[in-house]
This record gives sequence, C-alpha cells and structure tokens, in this order.
Amino acid sequence: MSDPTRSSAPFPDERVAGTLRVLLDAPGHVPVRVLTAPAGLDVPVRGTVVHDPNEPLPATPAALLLAVAGEVADPRAREAVRRAAGRRFAAVVVKCRGQDPARLVEEADRCGIAVLRADDGVPWQQVDAALSCALAAYGVGGTAVSAPVGGEQLFALADNLAAVLGGSVAVEDLDQHVVAYSNVPGQRIDTLRERGILQRRVPDQPEQRQQYREVLAASGVVRFPAQGEELARAAVAVRAGTLPLGTLWAIEPEDGLSPRAVASLADGARLAAPHLLRALNVQEAEHRLRQDTLRSLLEGYGPPADEAGSVLGLEPGAAVCLAGFTPGPDTGAAAHALVAHLESALVRHCAAHRPEATVAATSGAVYALVPGDTAAVRRFADGALTALRSSVGGPLRAAVTRPYADLLRPAALRAEADDVLRAVSRSGGADGAATAEDVRHLVLLDRLSGELRREPWLRLPAVALLLAHDAEHGTDYAASLRAWLAAVGDIAKAAAALTVHPNTPRYRLRRARELFGLDLDDPDVVLAAWLELALAAGEPGPPGRIGQTPRAPRRE
Repeated sequence: MSDPTRSSAPFPDERVAGTLRVLLDAPGHVPVRVLTAPAGLDVPVRGTVVHDPNEPLPATPAALLLAVAGEVADPRAREAVRRAAGRRFAAVVVKCRGQDPARLVEEADRCGIAVLRADDGVPWQQVDAALSCALAAYGVGGTAVSAPVGGEQLFALADNLAAVLGGSVAVEDLDQHVVAYSNVPGQRIDTLRERGILQRRVPDQPEQRQQYREVLAASGVVRFPAQGEELARAAVAVRAGTLPLGTLWAIEPEDGLSPRAVASLADGARLAAPHLLRALNVQEAEHRLRQDTLRSLLEGYGPPADEAGSVLGLEPGAAVCLAGFTPGPDTGAAAHALVAHLESALVRHCAAHRPEATVAATSGAVYALVPGDTAAVRRFADGALTALRSSVGGPLRAAVTRPYADLLRPAALRAEADDVLRAVSRSGGADGAATAEDVRHLVLLDRLSGELRREPWLRLPAVALLLAHDAEHGTDYAASLRAWLAAVGDIAKAAAALTVHPNTPRYRLRRARELFGLDLDDPDVVLAAWLELALAAGEPGPPGRIGQTPRAPRRE
C-alpha cells in the first residue's frame, strides 16, 4: 500500500532543522556517538524514524534512522545503510552489542551517510526520546502541541486504511485511548466503535480485555468474529521493534478481509509505530524535564523558584513536602544499583497514586516532591514504603519534611529530609515514614556532632587525652563513661550494660577525673563529653548529604 504520510505531512526543505553537530552538543546526555560522518556534522536533521531491516524503508529525508532490530555485522544492516543514503536520511543509528562495525562504517563512507552508535545499555525508546528532546529545541521531532496524538499523519493513515478495507479504522494506545480514527464516507461502523470515537476511549468490557491480550501477544493480524451488535473486526499490535506501543483495529467488510487487506493492515501498523512512539517521547520529555529540574534544585543549581514551580506543575504559593527514601546502611557496593531500582519503582508508584509528584534520585537517595501538608504526604510515603519494600526488597528508610510554601529554599528541603533519614538510620529504622517531630532530638545531636567534625578546636582536651590513652593502653575509659552517661549516672545500670561489677565503672570514673582532669560534676562538661564520645564511637551519624562521604576532620 502507499504511504499516506508522504502527502499529508512531508518534510519540506524550508522547515527549520537541527544538525548532527547541535544534536551531539545538546545539553544533557544524548546516548549516541559518531562512528563516521563522511559529510561532516553540519548535516540537517529533521526527526527520527524507528525502523526494522525487514520492513520497507519510509521516505523521510534528513531523519535519523533508528535500526532497532539490526545487527551491525548482518549484511542486511549494510543494505539498510545504502537504502537510507538513497532516501537522503541524515544518519543511521545502530547498537554494536560487542560486534565489529568496521564493514558497516566502510559501507557508510562509500554511501556518504553518517553512522551513530547508541549505548548498548540504553533502551531504544530512551534513545529515541533523548534524540527527539535534543531536536525539540529546533522545532523538529514532534507534532504541534495543539495537534491530537499522532497528528494529521495518523488520521490520514486511518482514512487510507478504511478506504482500502471498507470498514472503520481506529488507532489506540496501550491505555486503550483512541488517538486517531478514520472518517471515510460509507465506511462500515458499529455502536461500539462510535462510542469509542465519541469518548476517545474504548468502553471497558471483560471480553475486550481478552481480545487485547490476544492482539498484543500475536505477531500478526488477529481476527474476531461478530458478537451481538459488535461487527467482526481485525486488529494488529503496533510495535517499535519488540516494544508494544498500541493497537490498530479495523471493522471488517461484510465479505471479510482479503489477503491483500490483511497485508495492508499489517503495513499500517508498521507505519503507525513512529507516530505512537513519538507520543511516548513527548511524555518522556516532560517527565525528564521535571525530573532534571527537581534534581538541579536539590543539588543547589536549579532555575529560579517561579520557573521551577511552573515546570513542576505547582501553583504559586502551594505547599509542598519532600519525601526521601534510601536503602538501609548494609547495602554496600549494591547501593547505587539499588537506588536506581528504587527510583524506577517510586516513579511507577507515583504514576498510579500521586501523578502530580515529581521523583528524582541522587547518589544515595530518591526524593519525591509532593504537594500537600506533612500529614497527607506522610500517608503517601507510608503507602509507598510498603510498595517499595515489596518491589525492591531489603531495608528501606523514609522521611517527610515540613511543608514549604515555595521553592526558594530547596537546599533546606533536602537538608531536612537528609537529617531525618540519617536520624532514622541511626535509631534503627522505623516501620513507616518519619518526620522531624519523631527524631528532632537525634537531628539536633547530628548537627552538633557535625560542628565538632568541622571545627576540631571545639573539642575538650580532656576527652582527647582519654581517647588517646584508651588507644595506646587498651583501656576502657571511653566505653565506661559512655555507659554511665547513657544510664544517666546510674552505676548499677552502667555496670549491667558493661557486664562488669559496679565497682569497675565506679573506679574508672574516678581515674578519669584524676588522669585527664575531666570534671564530671559540671553538667555542661558532661554534655560536651557525651557528644564527643558519641562522635568518636560513630554516633550520631556523619553530617552532609545522604550518599556523600564526610570529609575527615583536620589533624591537630
């Protein structure tokens, strides 16, 4: 069948275009690099096309051809390069997956077309999204904001198919939204299809769910007989490589579908794939922008508060809380991978329960910026903890900040979340999310111990002498003094904690006074000594951001 997209929305020469150079120099990480560029990097680029070597090559000059199912060592890949050059594509994007691309590069040099290598570990959907986002700054790579999903090209495709098949045609996304439909005079149609078009969503019926499962599981066209008022119809999955994007449905004519009509329906699904994929890219781009904006705010280099609020979808003056989630302290080398898994799981949870929330990860924690007061966001965080523990496994901690009415103090938001997370970890964790009200005393001690780390001159010389004596002679003055302080001066309780006779801590306390000049009758000295001994024992937790290693104190 003919390609209806060629006449409905071609790539006119006068349209503004990006270039390979601006694409590769775009801000942020674009997961491709140049293998060869025989015509240089100032080649115009006007969008992307997802392509399988087994499929016909569309005519889209100046586009990037994403070879989603090709192998660089396969002769068909070299043939695709030749055909792409003949159709004036800007470049071919491939994944090497451990194979030598030398022969492919030689072919590209002969044909005069660039070849870009995508990162093997980045899914094709993300590669396409990153390229489209980079091109969006030049007004290319997507449809107008006001256009329906798929734009005129997808509607033209539906009309073209309906004219060939004789029945109504509809294109749906994976949420069963009708994103394009045919409007051909005399097309065969039933009540179910009319309702779907009017409501822009297919009515939810039990028998329909089974039909969708069959279509998405099949490799070709699936046909369904008439049932009651529902006319016979055929459907095929729309895919980019192996990635399902949606479905294409057609009501069959009275005499059924001919083999040619079945082939046309399959061709239509391949032509619809780039348009549905681009719709996903728009959502991915918005998600990434929000994520990057929140991360930049938390890292301290974000945009102004009013601009950030607009990107994050926040009303001026709306109260927001920051919920922080972090793995337990015993995750070790797996912490980085666990944080990435935690971020992905939290994004999915927010999409289902708090779509207005924005999620971003740093090196050691994942944060969700959620509109609402502390009580409401804490309920959200408690539910998220339950879901994340089930999905991620292992110990997890969660904290919720006080509400902030603006984003002028993002550093304070993160500092409070990190303080609470650190205090929760120090206290052994909790079943639910914690707030500053739960651990304020521990946060205070952490802050004070942080001052002792940053300013060693504040430490008591007597405590320094005591610790040095223990280290040199193997004595237990520090442990005994900590036990006595923890027992609030109760010698019997301290002895029980040390599993020694009460006379032992009593003797050690007396010797600490004599040897080091430690005045244990002065409550202020006792408080300062306790803080220093707790710091020396690794308590309270280190200052700084979650996931950062604190700087070692200066040697005196």
